[in-house]
Amino acid sequence: MPSYVDELSEDRARVVKALNSLIEEQEELVRDLNDALTEYREVLDRLIVRTMIYRNIFGATQSHTVMAEKDAQDASRPVTETTAQLERETEVLGVYREAVKQIDNGAPLSMALGRFPMGA
Repeated sequence: MPSYVDELSEDRARVVKALNSLIEEQEELVRDLNDALTEYREVLDRLIVRTMIYRNIFGATQSHTVMAEKDAQDASRPVTETTAQLERETEVLGVYREAVKQIDNGAPLSMALGRFPMGA
């Protein structure tokens, strides 16, 4: 009796439907990450400008400037983390799209999907 994975791997329509669903989910995730990154960058931009102004007005060692620099550093973390996550998720989206493209071009499902060592 074939395993569930073997059965699925032999049904082109089910595989394409699953891939299209994965693509839609991944596109939504990428959109959400792009939106979040835009918001994080806007916050960081404001905090950097504030830090620059404080540095010019109060000097580099004054408490206002030091606190502003810390705020800007804290705001840079979500930008860095979200950028890295966006890169990973965009790469995953590309993999899904490439699998659909290979299937559309007639590649055998086993080649388009690779062999997944999963149990039943």
